[in-house]
Amino acid sequence: MLGTLLVQSARAQPITLANAGFEANIAPPGGYTILVPTGWTLHDPAGIIDGSSDAVGAINASGPNTFFPGGAPEGNQAALIYLAGDRGAGEVGLRQSVSATLQTRTRYTLTVEVGNIASGFGPPGNTYYNLDGFPGYRIDLFAGATLLARDANSMGATIPEGEFRTTTLEVEIGQSHPALDQPLSIWLVNLNQAGPANAPGIEVDFDDVRLLATPLPECPADFDGDGVVDFFDYDAFVRCFEGSGCPPGTTADFDHDGTVDFFDYDAFVVAFETPC
Repeated sequence: MLGTLLVQSARAQPITLANAGFEANIAPPGGYTILVPTGWTLHDPAGIIDGSSDAVGAINASGPNTFFPGGAPEGNQAALIYLAGDRGAGEVGLRQSVSATLQTRTRYTLTVEVGNIASGFGPPGNTYYNLDGFPGYRIDLFAGATLLARDANSMGATIPEGEFRTTTLEVEIGQSHPALDQPLSIWLVNLNQAGPANAPGIEVDFDDVRLLATPLPECPADFDGDGVVDFFDYDAFVRCFEGSGCPPGTTADFDHDGTVDFFDYDAFVVAFETPC
C-alpha cells in the first residue's frame, strides 16, 4: 500500500490586471465610447485606427439593446474593436503588460470572455449597424517577447450572434524557461478577416480578463491539495476524470495536452505511484 507522503500545497493566485472588465471608461447604456481603454495599449501594426470607421473603445451592454441582449459577462461593459473602414487590411488589438514576471514551477491560466456582437441600432442618431458575421480573434499570453500560450480563433465559428463565450489558455512552467523573470503581457486581437457584404464581420468584443498563477505542487499526485498524497487524491482524480466534479484549480487533463483521455489517467497513476 502506498505510504502517506507530506507535500507542499498551493492554490491559484490572481494576478492584478488594470481595467480587466473595461468598466473604467463609462459609455451610456446601450452605447459606446471611442478611446483606448484605461490600462491597455493599442496594437495597430497597419495603422488603420482612425477613431470612426475603425476604432477601439468600450461598449455598455446594460439596458435594452440588440447588440448583447444578455448583457456583458462581468459588470456592464466590454472592450470593442470595430473595423468597418479597412476590412481585411490587418489585425488590431489591445495589450497589457502586468507587474508579474514569469516564474518557475508555476501554472498560468488566462481566461477571457469573447463576444460576437449582433446587428442593431445605436448612436449616433439611432444608426443601424450590420454586425453580422465574425472577423476572428486571437488571444496571446507572452513573457517578454516569448509566446507562452495562444488561442487563434478556436471558437470563431461557434459564438452565437449577440453572445459571449469563455476561452481559457493554460501553460505550465517547469524548473527552467528562457523567458524567466520577463514581464507577462496579454493580447486581445481582432483578426479582421473580412466576410461577405451581408455578414461583413466587423467587430470583436472582450470582457472579464483573468490571469491566475498556481504554484505547482511538489507532488502532482496531491490532487485534492491537502498536503498529503493518499487514496483521497486517487478518489478525487477518478471523480474529476468521470465528470463528477474536480477540486478547485484542477482539471482531469493531467498531462495538459488539451484533451481528457486515458493518457491522463495513466499519467496520474504514474505520479501517484512515484515517491515525491
